[in-house]
Amino acid sequence: MRTNVLSLAMLTALLIGTPARAECTKEQAGLLFMSCAGDTAASVVLLRDPAIPASSTTKGERRLVITGTYTSGEAREPEGFFLSSGEAYDPYLQGWDGLALIDNNGALSLHHVERVAVDDENWNLRKKAERKAFLAIAKEQGWSALQSHMLVVDGKVDTKPRDSAPRFRRRVLFTREDGSYGVYDSPPLTLHAAALDIAERFSPVMALNLDMGSYDFCRLSVGEDVEDCGTLAEAQVGKLSNLLILNQKIK
Repeated sequence: MRTNVLSLAMLTALLIGTPARAECTKEQAGLLFMSCAGDTAASVVLLRDPAIPASSTTKGERRLVITGTYTSGEAREPEGFFLSSGEAYDPYLQGWDGLALIDNNGALSLHHVERVAVDDENWNLRKKAERKAFLAIAKEQGWSALQSHMLVVDGKVDTKPRDSAPRFRRRVLFTREDGSYGVYDSPPLTLHAAALDIAERFSPVMALNLDMGSYDFCRLSVGEDVEDCGTLAEAQVGKLSNLLILNQKIK
């Protein structure tokens, strides 16, 4: 079954469902996904052709497929630092301060690019030698990563208000102190207002902006139900360069 509008009631029931899951998150409009609602594995996909990975899921499964980081306007390729299963598609940084890192088990974490901490290691990716060391380990371990703007860093809003700032719908990936993470779609807001909104609603440790606008692809599958939560239809995704995919076993 396919619908074009997300049902908040359905999502709330799926995310919260039981008293144990009520501790995961309270009901929030625009909340698309929470990792603490079930065992979750993340991955990134580098799109080399217009195909979108299959959306179908079976009973007891949930999958969110969304646009990841920005796509170059000159070529169909991700902007900024981008790794796919250890392979460095673009090993150079943009000025953006955020990094989403996914290990070979699908565990997702968010980092400031100057403080990427994994186990007992810590890298400043702005420094060439440290970035080179990080890339060597990422290749060995099969890590994936994408770079974007950070809206919240170490629990503090990392944006500033600007006069005449545009208002857009925003999609944000955020992590919390307990290690869980979520995806939130805001109403049309400035970037700073979106950061304030996310900070108030979810108390994130880190929050990373994902690509939207004319690159907004979003599909949520729960069992046999599939809902389009973005503006692009599957036939319109030829311009996309990358996707973030979250697969979950529903508790």
